[in-house]
Parts: sequence; C-alpha cells; structure tokens
Amino acid sequence: MLNKSISIKDIARASGVSVATVSRIINNNGRFSIKTKKKVESIIDQLGYEKNKFAVGLRSNQSKTVGILVPDITNPFYATVVKKSEQLFFKKGYATIICNTERSIDRENAYLKNLFENRVDGLMVISSNINQSQMTSNISVPTVFIDKNPNITNATVVSSNHYEGGRLATELLIKNNLSPYLLMTRTKSSSTLSRIQAFKDVLKKRGFKNINSRIVSLDITSDHFLSHDDQLDNFMKKNENSPQPLGIFGINDNIAYMAIQAAKKIGLSVPGQINVIGFDGTLYSELSSPKITTIVQNTDAITKKASNKLIEKMTSQKQVIPSEETIEIPVSLVMKESTI
Repeated sequence: MLNKSISIKDIARASGVSVATVSRIINNNGRFSIKTKKKVESIIDQLGYEKNKFAVGLRSNQSKTVGILVPDITNPFYATVVKKSEQLFFKKGYATIICNTERSIDRENAYLKNLFENRVDGLMVISSNINQSQMTSNISVPTVFIDKNPNITNATVVSSNHYEGGRLATELLIKNNLSPYLLMTRTKSSSTLSRIQAFKDVLKKRGFKNINSRIVSLDITSDHFLSHDDQLDNFMKKNENSPQPLGIFGINDNIAYMAIQAAKKIGLSVPGQINVIGFDGTLYSELSSPKITTIVQNTDAITKKASNKLIEKMTSQKQVIPSEETIEIPVSLVMKESTI
C-alpha cells in the first residue's frame, strides 16, 4: 500500500545513504551504484513510498495532464469524442481533467482558471464559446480546438467537413425529387453554419426561390432530445397534404429523430410522405424506427488527429512559430431506412 506520509528523508535514513542519492535514484538521474539502487528500491517497496508527482512536475515543468472542455457531456457526438480522446491520452501517459461547461461562458472561465491552477500541459476544447479576448488574456498552454472554429489568430482546429456533409444531404433530397427543408436549432456554431450554407448553395444552384422560407429554426438547442416542440408539430401539420413528398434535413440526428416522431404522430409515413436525413452518425440514428439516413462524422480520425496534434505541441522541444491550421476530416453519407 502506498504511503504519502513517507518522505525522501525517511527513505535515506532507512537506507543509510544521503537524501541526494535517494533523489537521484528515484528520478533516475545522476551517478549511483547498482547495489545502492537495489537497496534503496527495496526500502521504497517496504515503506510504500509514493513519489510526489506535483513536485516532479514543478521540476520538469510538466504535469502530464490535459484539460478537456466539452459543452455537453450527454451529447452523443461530444461524449464519443471525449471518451476516445481520453483513451488516446491515457495510452500516451497523460491524465485528463474533463470539464462539462453546459455551454456557459462563466463555467468555461471558471474551468480554465481551475485547469491552469492545476498546471495542465495542454487543452482540448470542443465546440467552445471561448473568444479572442479570452485566448489572448487567459490561455497560455498548447491548445487544439475540435468541431468549432473560434476565429482566433493562429488557432489549430480539427473538424469534420461540415459543408461537404450539408451538400451531400441536400443533394440526396433533390435527387429523390423531394421538397427540401432544413430543420435547425438556435445553436449557431461554425459547424452548424457551414451545414446551413451548403443547403442554401445547393438550392440556389438548382434554381430554388425563397430559400430562407425552407429553413425552419426551432427554438431549442442542439442538445434537446425526445422533447415536445410546438413549432415542429405545426410544421408537420402545415405540410401533411403537400402534393410533393417532403425531404427533411435535420441539422443533427436528434432533430432528425424528433422530425420522424412528429410526422408519425399525425400519421405521415417515413419514408413516403416524408424523407428524413440527419447529421453526426450517432447511436440515435440506428435506434430510431425507421433508422435514420445520416451524414457520419469520423470520430476516430477526429480524435486521433486532434490528440496527436496536441501532444506534438506539448512535447515540441523547439520554438515553433504560431500559425493558423484547420484540418478537415472527410464525412460519409450512410443510407438507412428514413430515405427512399
């Protein structure tokens, strides 16, 4: 059993050697004989000494700890990214401190202060509200952003190709001769805006008029799930007798799921009278009935690239000139049962 009350002085006294010798052996630094090393290590085992990692961190200027800021740990996409990132950092010898910010700037600021007090070596920030002024005044450790571009000078951002995903989804609806609509939320991150822009661009290219009337903004956030929404019910009732089948592009899988439930509630068939496509490739797309055709984000590639980038920044021995870098990970369209 490890004993935090045992000190290096206790080890030195029991071993009959100097404190300096014990320190060199513990840190594997300096000169000492194999015989002395074995003797000291035997005493360490007997007394249950635990090395003070914080003190070691002060000397090496490394804590081997990474802070991860996430806006909502219950969101399936964010939860998957956090889990896979933690696993990758653990394999590389880093502990993680996971901070659920609830999309609150105040919570983000409080967590940032706490992380810096704990001397983290780096930050992974997922879809954050952090802005330019916060970065300039507060953040002084290597940082990688995931999913959302914070519009910060010299930021490293790893994200899916959200525009391409939006284009694939919209093209599918038009290819199937559907009347296209996009259902979005009040969460307007850079990733969401890219998907919306792709929807607009495709419709404009195809000659659609009054494109903004085909974008339905629901007064909920992206993290709502299984919630009742009057706007969505009214939209379905308004279009239940549409001569042309509707093609719904849900801004994420949650909204796509809600659209299917709202359609089924008034007796509309999916697919048939309404086709639905989501975005993210979360478990909800598979559990839905019918299963949801969706744009899948490659969470393995996202987390691997972001984690490796952060480790590279944290361990670089040379002075690196800061530069802006955006890495886009390809997405894929996965056909399921909610589209023809």
